[in-house]
Amino acid sequence: MVGLVHAQVLTPFHSIQKQPKVQFDYWVYSTQAGNGSANQYPVVAASKSDMDNIFSNANSNTTLYQQGRTNSSRILDWQSTGELSSIGINIPNSGNYFAFKIQGTFIPQETGTYTFTLESDDASDFLIEGNSVIGTYLGQAVPALGTHTGTYSVVAGKSYSYTIRMQQGAGGFGLRFYWRSPIQNTAPSSYTSLLPANTYFQSWKQNLQELITSPDMDGTTSAKAAPNAQYLQNAFNNHTDGVYWINLPYVGPTQLYCLLNTSTDGGGWMMMMKATRGTTFSYSSSYWTSINTLNPANTNRNDGDAKFEAMNYYYAKDIMALWPDIPWNTNSSTTGGSINTNGTYNNWCWLQNNFNNGIRITPVNFFYSASRLFFGDAKSYSGWNGGVFSSQTSVRFYGFNYTNASNANIRWGFSWNENAPLALFPNGDEGSNDVSGGIGMAYGSYSAGDYIGCCQDFGGINRTARVEIYIR
Repeated sequence: MVGLVHAQVLTPFHSIQKQPKVQFDYWVYSTQAGNGSANQYPVVAASKSDMDNIFSNANSNTTLYQQGRTNSSRILDWQSTGELSSIGINIPNSGNYFAFKIQGTFIPQETGTYTFTLESDDASDFLIEGNSVIGTYLGQAVPALGTHTGTYSVVAGKSYSYTIRMQQGAGGFGLRFYWRSPIQNTAPSSYTSLLPANTYFQSWKQNLQELITSPDMDGTTSAKAAPNAQYLQNAFNNHTDGVYWINLPYVGPTQLYCLLNTSTDGGGWMMMMKATRGTTFSYSSSYWTSINTLNPANTNRNDGDAKFEAMNYYYAKDIMALWPDIPWNTNSSTTGGSINTNGTYNNWCWLQNNFNNGIRITPVNFFYSASRLFFGDAKSYSGWNGGVFSSQTSVRFYGFNYTNASNANIRWGFSWNENAPLALFPNGDEGSNDVSGGIGMAYGSYSAGDYIGCCQDFGGINRTARVEIYIR
């Protein structure tokens, strides 16, 4: 038994540096002598003992190919050589017969039991403080997130070292690593359309703020990319708007325009999309539901169309819209919509905190999943406020991803009808909605604006409009 124990620890040991930033140390090995040799260990690990042997420097069939350090979270989610080479990591043997190890530090923000998922092609395992949490030892294609999971109980603020290992035989390859906090684990798994309290659902995420040990990430460079805009405020007392480096899940350090001025409900916002007066982001546009970008270098508040990686990969809780060509005091308003920006941005404003009931989700996933998500009577929403947007007497829907028979679909905003007066959604007659307003519209194929078909009881701007959408 003693001999077996010593055999298990021949795997190369690397002390885990608890670094003052999001940082991953990695090692890439050529295995199976680069040609599939199984004379020292199997081509695909069938046990932890096999995995240890594959990584063991006592075996001549294993040789170190590359080692280094990156702050890009793409290292936690990749399925091609291009995704790795984009962050400076190379794979030997044309993608066959290699092993990959990642080490880092995890600092949970919540006390309790975290659930982790590690999916790979082929075998993989995940250890915290040397304790095995997930071990999948077989040949496979990369499964769906959540296929292989493990749990570990932690204390908020305490540092935990972790190791992720995967090994590849031949064929396709990849690695995906995500987790859920205790709060995230309590969320329901499906949407209902009418009750916002039940409209959120679980999603796997990478909260990069849980990979931080001390605040030196001020967003000034790629190497100092912050996990989000609120971190810049809290860690550095920074309240100056501008372009900062943000470390997004999957894509890693990315430049985004951030609103740090506290006048907008405390600030801490990152731009996910902006639209000029046009049709680029109409309801049917794939930008709402697909992983893509548009003009991502246009990181400014200038007039134009752009979609940023924040919309694809940042797990957001709150959403806000500024309307740059609609003044805060339109129609003699004294409120400016949801937030009075008089003296700062001077724009009409929409705000919806906890749009997924406080459970963080990527906006693309949210707009892909939500259906007729009703938050309430549109005339009671602060962003309507009888100033900018037209209305009718019935339906009076305010919320997200509204659809109906007359194609008054909208991603975020209002839909109205004049039939069956005062009958509010879902009881009003939705068969012939005539007025709609907001963001991502079917009427007029507007990216954003206000549309009157007929029969309004209040007439708003009735045109396309510019909009900037922010998340935090």
